[in-house]
Formats: sequence, C-alpha cells, structure tokens
Amino acid sequence: MAQQSSNQNYVTYEKRSNFIKEFKIPINERGLKGIATDSEGNAWFYHQTNKTSTIMKFNPENNNFNSYPIEGKTVTDDTVINLAGGQIIYDEKRNSIWFTDARINSIGRLDINSGKIALTKIPTNNSGIMGIVLSPDDKEIWFAEIIGNKIGRFDIQSRAIDEYPTGDTTGPTLISFDKKGELWVTLSYAKSVLMVQPWLLIPETKLSGMFEIKLKEPDTFSPFGIAITSNHNQSTIYLSDHGSSRVIVSNLTSELKEYISYWTSPTQAYPATLPSQVVSDKFENVYFPEHGGNRISKISPTGLMTEFDIPTGPLATVVYIAVSQDVSKVWFTEWASNKIGYLDNSMTLPLELKPKNASQMSVKVNQTYRIEILVTKNNITGTSPISLNEIDLSATGMTDSGLQGLTYLANPQRFNMTKNPSINGTIDLTVDAKEAIAGKYTVMPRISTLEKDDLTVSLLYPQTVTLDVPVHKTQIQNLPSSVNNEEGSNSMFIFLRDLARYASIGVAAILIGYLVYRKIVKSRIERNTGE
Repeated sequence: MAQQSSNQNYVTYEKRSNFIKEFKIPINERGLKGIATDSEGNAWFYHQTNKTSTIMKFNPENNNFNSYPIEGKTVTDDTVINLAGGQIIYDEKRNSIWFTDARINSIGRLDINSGKIALTKIPTNNSGIMGIVLSPDDKEIWFAEIIGNKIGRFDIQSRAIDEYPTGDTTGPTLISFDKKGELWVTLSYAKSVLMVQPWLLIPETKLSGMFEIKLKEPDTFSPFGIAITSNHNQSTIYLSDHGSSRVIVSNLTSELKEYISYWTSPTQAYPATLPSQVVSDKFENVYFPEHGGNRISKISPTGLMTEFDIPTGPLATVVYIAVSQDVSKVWFTEWASNKIGYLDNSMTLPLELKPKNASQMSVKVNQTYRIEILVTKNNITGTSPISLNEIDLSATGMTDSGLQGLTYLANPQRFNMTKNPSINGTIDLTVDAKEAIAGKYTVMPRISTLEKDDLTVSLLYPQTVTLDVPVHKTQIQNLPSSVNNEEGSNSMFIFLRDLARYASIGVAAILIGYLVYRKIVKSRIERNTGE
C-alpha cells in the first residue's frame, strides 16, 4: 500500500528549519532506506525498488550526487523487499561501503576507490537480510535476517558465510556490538532482545551462545533500533519501541530488569511516534528518528532529550539515521519525500531543562506530588534560533504510556525568557484511584517552543514515578485464574490495557502506508467537504 500511494498523501508541506537541511535526490521513485557517512563527510545511502538497487553518494560541499547501480535479478517478492534490506555501514580500514540487499538476497561491498561492487549470496533464500555491523576486530561482517530468522557471519577474507538460527518467527532486525565483543540483536517479532556470544556459536544450531531477554511482564515492546554506549565500566543500551512512542534505556548488565522509558511528544499526524533506528556518537549522545512523529531526536549523556521537527511533512517517513564521524551532522533518509537531510549538530540550543527534585517519587491516591523544574538560558550571540518569549511547559508519558489515572497541572503553562536567565516551574501530579494502576512509570516534563516556519523544538527530561495504589476488587475478579498475586494482578491489567498498542504495529518500518494513508486522506476529504 505504501508504494501504491501518492507522495502527496504523506507530504503536504515543505517548510524551512534553522536546524535541519534537506536535499531532494535525483530519483523520482520512492525507495530510500539506510544511510552512512565516510571519513570525508560524504553521505552514502541506499535506494531500492522491486527491480533496482542503487548505492548513492552525496557530497554536501558541492551538493553533488553519484550513483552506483547494484547488478542482479530480483529473487524475492515485494513484501520482503519493502520490509528488509538497505542497511549500509562505512568500513574505514578498507575505505568501503558494506550493505545488505534483500532484493537480490546478498551482502555487498562497494570499494570507494574503484567504485566496484562485489556481492555474496546469502545461503538462506528469501532471508530478508536486514541489519549489518562490523565485528570489533574488523575481520567479519555480522548481519540479521528478519525473514530467515537467523543471524549471519561473513568472513571478509575468505568470503565464507555461517548462519545461526534465532528461532521461528523471531524477526532479527538491527544489531550492535558491546565493548566486551557480545552481539546484541533486536528480535522484533519475538518482542525481545538477543544477547549473542559469538565464540560459543555453532553454525546452523541454536544450542549455545544465545540468550534471549524480554521486558519484565506484563510490559512488552516491538524492538527495532539498538545502540550501546560505554562510559568507564558502565554500558547503556538504547532500544527503540517501534510499536509505540518510546525508547527504552537500561544499564546493559541489568538484562532489562530495570529501565527507563523515554516517552516522546505526542503527534497529530499519527497515533504513535514509532521511534526507529538508534545510533550513538563518540560522546555518548544517542539519536533516533520518530517515524510517526516526523522528528529527529537526541538523548544526551545527562539524560536530556531534544526533539526537532522535520521540515517536510506531515510524514516524511524517516526510519534510518547516521551520525557523521566528526559528529557535526546527523543524516537521515526520507522515504515518502525522496529526500535526504541532516540535523546540524553544531548548533546549540540556548535552553536547558532539568528537574530540581529527586528523579524518583512515589505517588499515592488523593495526594498531589510536585515536580520542580529549572529552565536556564545559555549565553548566545546574535539572534536565537528558537523563540524565547512563548515557551510552553507541559508533560508527556501520561496517557501515551498507558499511565491512566494520573493528571498534571503545569505552572506557569507559558513563560518568557527573553530577559530572564532562568525560570522555576512546577508540574503537580494527582492520582485518580478509580483509574490508576500500580506500577513504575516515566513522566517526561517538557518545554517546547517554535523555530522557523512554526516548527517545534522540545526538551524533555525523564522522571520516574511509582504509583502506590490499591488493586480494585473488580480488577481481581476479572483476572485469569493463573494470576494469583498482587504483582501479577497489576501486571495483567497493564498487559491487557496496552496489548493492542504494543503488538499492533511491529517492525514493518517502510510498510507504514495503509493506516497513515487512510488517516491523511480522511482528513483531506473532511477539509474539502467543509469547503
């Protein structure tokens, strides 16, 4: 449906931004997927239709595009092509671009010096080859097969491939290595993450070396993007939930037993923001696009999250992202608009947001709990890239996160910082005993303001909230007989409440079409009828 729909169903405006710059690619047919950057600052990206595959290079210094067609006959159907493939990485040691091509079921290497492409077939037919990563020793390429339900190892010197099953209908998607050499894989269909110890693997078997990790029940998710950062002795994993509006952040050693859900800002274009690929830079900043929210987002090592509206919308359909080696640009591809773009990471926002009180609080029934926040203005030279006279204070992670029965009141709701170096604000939380369900949640205090062309920039900071409320008798009576403890009772209700939201979308990143198409077309029909 996505490929059959007109571009205008997704792209109804093209605005200008102080932070994001976009470039139209010289191809009319949609098919943009993965993107990477080389050591000279060029952006390399992948374009694929059901008949063609192309690697393209873009030089931002002269706005010049170069194309490198990938030869080969299509060997799979359109569903696999739309769902998988098109991930690329830069290999500095060999000055090469490695890529996955689901259309011809191959892994490929483009030698940048010669422009030649070498292909190696995947042993499993219709594998839906997806994520790709270099091993820590630069001797191997590892990849994921979302349809084949396997991960694979490609020996660069011998060109031999070994495959390792991950289990039926697990859907291995994107992959990343940690500093210990363990491989982490998002299993989108299994709603889990796979930790792999490569030195224990046996080809074509799942006997050892694989450990599947799920969220603590009843929470569930559709993991898609993954990034791992390391600071001294601590590593942190970031996982996008491509079935909702959050990125999950956890200490790597906790095996997702303790985590924070970074909830993104709501959007009118789509019911969930659908965070997608996740990447990190050498300074431990993490970036991801909001596929349904039409934004590029950044989480700093301090925990502050910033969101930037993409100028083309309402759904440019950004799924894949890459950060340049000098960290000056965060590149992305826009499937619906046939553009590539970058967030100018060298521009700094003149505002900072941080809660003043404890990062965790316990909230009880019929009591009001206050989050105190501090907004400070940094010294800036020249004109501010964002408005400082109408800054909104609010919170998210409430209804979007399934945190029913919690309401908030922001004070002040809007403030002016043109002359003030700092502003103190409050967000008062109140619990409704009839709606609230016990558990640990995240509330995101948020400030938002406008930049050029009424595009929004938002800053959010996570605040952990534990709802200390009793379990209702009516809830207990409706529980399945297998659930007989208080923790299970709360968990089951959260599960039932959130099941549709988390399980409905999955990882069909490019197959956004039908729901979005119907929503936007309906809106246009209503608008035309009203006229």
